[in-house]
Amino acid sequence: MVWDATGVVLFVVWLVLPLAYTVVLGRRYVRKARAAAEEAVNAAQEAAWAQADIQDVLDDLAPTHEPHEDVPVRLPTARAADTGELSAIRPPVSVGKHRLDESQLAQGVTS
Repeated sequence: MVWDATGVVLFVVWLVLPLAYTVVLGRRYVRKARAAAEEAVNAAQEAAWAQADIQDVLDDLAPTHEPHEDVPVRLPTARAADTGELSAIRPPVSVGKHRLDESQLAQGVTS
């Protein structure tokens, strides 16, 4: 009879503990999710305010009149006087003697 009551108690604990654990974890998750959502809403609101401030500054900087189209704009070309010549590429100076320098392969490459 003792084992029967103990078995029933263990069975009830086995049923109740996972449910209680799930409820505790669920409440913690909901609390963290709510805090994260509030932070996201606050960040989005601050970003919207910053965007509005930037737009106000850009509107203040916008020119009030259109630029004159009859003012010529000089664009540089490849033949402009200030175009510099590129320096010629020189082969590197040999730093040391390589074992293949006297081989037929090296002689074929250099000739």
